[in-house]
Amino acid sequence: MEKKRKKLFIALGCVGGVLLALAVFLLVWYFGASYPKFYETGRDEFEIPGLNEGLCPQGICTLPDNDMGYDFAVSGYLAKEEPSRIYFVDEDGKAKTKYIEVVLNGQTETTHFGGVACSDDTVFVASEKNIVCLPLREALNAKNGGAVNASGAFATGFRSNAFCQYYENMLYVGEFYRPGNYETDESHHMKTADGSMNYALVYGYGAGEGVGGLNTEAPELAISVREQVQGIAVYDGGIALSCSYGLPDSGIWAYENVLGGEASGSFDVNGVSVPLYMLDSSNCKGVLSAPCMSEEIAVKNGRLYILFESLSDKYKLFTRTRMSHVQSVSLAALEELG
Repeated sequence: MEKKRKKLFIALGCVGGVLLALAVFLLVWYFGASYPKFYETGRDEFEIPGLNEGLCPQGICTLPDNDMGYDFAVSGYLAKEEPSRIYFVDEDGKAKTKYIEVVLNGQTETTHFGGVACSDDTVFVASEKNIVCLPLREALNAKNGGAVNASGAFATGFRSNAFCQYYENMLYVGEFYRPGNYETDESHHMKTADGSMNYALVYGYGAGEGVGGLNTEAPELAISVREQVQGIAVYDGGIALSCSYGLPDSGIWAYENVLGGEASGSFDVNGVSVPLYMLDSSNCKGVLSAPCMSEEIAVKNGRLYILFESLSDKYKLFTRTRMSHVQSVSLAALEELG
């Protein structure tokens, strides 16, 4: 009996030790988030819209000058079967934030809205397998909560379109990869120069006669990128990727802008061979560690604007750093990551 009691005490002691160690780890992990470089260069911008209405924010882009006074668009989805939304935001607070819903082929879109982008006359939103196009003027002039009819949509061939950006007459559209639950086509898995792997692609669509003023039959180029990319920003002098999934820290990956140089090879898209560029360690400038759940990114006035979904109703009970505002970091700081 005495031996059994001792074994029980030892077993309980071991279990208690494991539980204590786990509790200490969770406390340190949950309350010990620290991002000195991020906060050194970062600052609050405008409040993320729709959080108190159940929005799970996904996309952000700048808007061209307009009579309504709006500076940014933010896209996202709500609970299942509820219409997804695009918000228009004035970063100075002079114009009241408003949102619109999107109608495609007579049906209000309730799909997972990912990234959003904007040209001089068209709003693009990633809606699962489609890129949906809206007339910009109609979207800006719509009443708050109003529905705007899409001018059309096109499929990229990705299993799901996660993010997009419009820059210098080209729409960049990318896919998200995470093994197990967000797989990409095996032909998109490519070995980089250093022997590591990239698992996803970004297509660049140039101007044309198709929907949204693009040549939608095939992209002009493809970019091979790493896993867990939530957003891309192509800008003069660089390319940035916002990478995150779940509760671990986000990473803002900074690269040289390789698109002006020689392509790494070619890639076949629907029978069309397009130049392939690769983002890897050979052109990576560094990684900026950031709070969890970074989403799409946008560039304005020398700063990179970063959207977060960590304060959405879907995740805020679990996240350790909850961002109520869009954050921005200077592009110059990305150059100095080393």
